[in-house]
Amino acid sequence: MDSRDLTDCVPESSGELVYKVLTEEDVLLKKLKQIEPVVKQVVQSGGALFFAEVNKRGNLTFRSTQLGKRLLTALQNGSGEFHCYFPLHDLNPYVALLFECAERFDSILVLSSTTRLAPSEVEKEVEMLNGLVDLLRLDASSYEFKKLTRRFVRAENKRAASLDKYINALFEKHSRLVVIRIDLSYRFGFSLDRTNLHSGLAQVTADWAKLRQDLHKGQPIKEMLGFACKLEYGHLKGFHFHLLIFYSGAKYREDIVLTNLIGEHWAQSITGGRGMYYNCNKKKSQYQYPGIGVINWFDKELVSNLKSKVAAYLVKTDYWLRLSTESGRSFFRGNMPKFGGSIRGRPRSV
Repeated sequence: MDSRDLTDCVPESSGELVYKVLTEEDVLLKKLKQIEPVVKQVVQSGGALFFAEVNKRGNLTFRSTQLGKRLLTALQNGSGEFHCYFPLHDLNPYVALLFECAERFDSILVLSSTTRLAPSEVEKEVEMLNGLVDLLRLDASSYEFKKLTRRFVRAENKRAASLDKYINALFEKHSRLVVIRIDLSYRFGFSLDRTNLHSGLAQVTADWAKLRQDLHKGQPIKEMLGFACKLEYGHLKGFHFHLLIFYSGAKYREDIVLTNLIGEHWAQSITGGRGMYYNCNKKKSQYQYPGIGVINWFDKELVSNLKSKVAAYLVKTDYWLRLSTESGRSFFRGNMPKFGGSIRGRPRSV
């Protein structure tokens, strides 16, 4: 939503959260986003990226193009950290391709610092790295890889289109919405067992099912109109949800109060004190692209921000890092509203 990650939080009073500095996970995710465009450029380029040249002393030295240097940086980030911090996830296809191809070579040489190469090692290093580049290009051109990348992009686009249509439908039936954005997680002192993540996932899934059931029943707030939710996992943050909830603007106005009610219900009733939450609506005035709170259908800028910034936050991360299909569903959305009777005083389009 803005330059701050809404999941970068620490406990405040009760179950509420406040911002904190970037964690190691955020740094890793930033690295992940930087790797993908480098690999894309490599597979679309031609020719060698690494060379052996004779210096003034007559010794062989290692040289690389600018793109080659960026590839070396991506390689040195390594896959080990990603698998440690995000063990239940599928990596971006281009990032996974780089790590998989690198593993087929001598990892010590591929990941070694080229600035410390002895003259006798230069030719072997150049041959190996250019071989890696050739392998990347070959595998990226395969039907299987192209099918995989299309599936990744298609999954994100499908969710984005579905959520956009859902928001449109809510505005078609209700001229004013109260849009709540809340992050739900677990207290650090009550973390789920990280040695058995699938068992922890089962508990988290059960907690979410209970919360969703309560929201539909009107607990703690009556007459929820709809919701969208994204489940994520991080080594430090554990399991956490990014949740959008919609209520009628004709019945409610105090979005911050409503968000706190839901957060406390999660923290106390659903998780028995193990949960905590962050009230995004409390800081909505600080966002560069505001799109939560009370929104009228004719507030074109707010509606646009809601769909292109706030809602997109729940789906776009899928392209970089997503929970694997073995972990079950990670994105949830309410049913499309029914249009029985008249629509409240506005055309059926947003």
